Amino acid sequence: MAGETDFLSSLTSRYATARGLFTRVSTFLNKATFKIKRGSPNEMIDAIAKRFKTDDYDRLVLKERAETKAGAAFIDEKTQDINRASFHRSAFALNAFTHLFFVDLAAQLSFSFLTLKFAFALANVLLALLAHSSVRQSYRALLAGPNALPPKRRLWGMFTNPAYNRAVKKNSRSYAQSAWEEKSLFRPAYFINAAVIFLGAQFIIPPDRLIFPFSFIIGKISGLFTTLIMAFDLWRGIRAGDAARTAREREVSVYRDLDI
Repeated sequence: MAGETDFLSSLTSRYATARGLFTRVSTFLNKATFKIKRGSPNEMIDAIAKRFKTDDYDRLVLKERAETKAGAAFIDEKTQDINRASFHRSAFALNAFTHLFFVDLAAQLSFSFLTLKFAFALANVLLALLAHSSVRQSYRALLAGPNALPPKRRLWGMFTNPAYNRAVKKNSRSYAQSAWEEKSLFRPAYFINAAVIFLGAQFIIPPDRLIFPFSFIIGKISGLFTTLIMAFDLWRGIRAGDAARTAREREVSVYRDLDI
């Protein structure tokens, strides 16, 4: 009887430990891959405030800004920017994991160069950190609000105001930076990841070194996983090109306000 009690107690303890670990992993993945659902401005503000732990004052300012048409459009735009950057962060973190455990390009090319594996993984980690920085930057821009432009002319309209054009150009910088990142960094990185995974897909332990049926199971699972990641990278590379064009269009729309 005592043995059964000890067994049940041990089993309950292990279940609680496993459940706690699963909860922590789920919480981490939820934070890393979050997406703000598009809806009414107030719903998006509440979701953003929950994710970023926005204080009551900033939340009140955002809700007041959402009452205007321009403010609601600005909140929707920045929410999309946050979602896109968050998706990049998760995608490159997943690619780093794939390179560490499911890609061995050196072995496929018949030479031993372990540094190559870690170089690709580290590059993806750096891109994930850059995307995380973009998430924080978009959030700060959301709190700051759309930049108010100074008057086009001064002294009762007799002279132009140089500060006006400088403010317009300053507003365009974030869009220019986003377009450059999407086109020159994220888009090539996705395509390079897809190519490297295609050429070097192999589990960290070669299946031929395992006994049957583990060799068969590991080979099939790793092949399916790397194929899905490769297709995902190709899709994200195409989407990054679309995002770059959108950012460039926003930059051009800002320049239309220049007083020339």
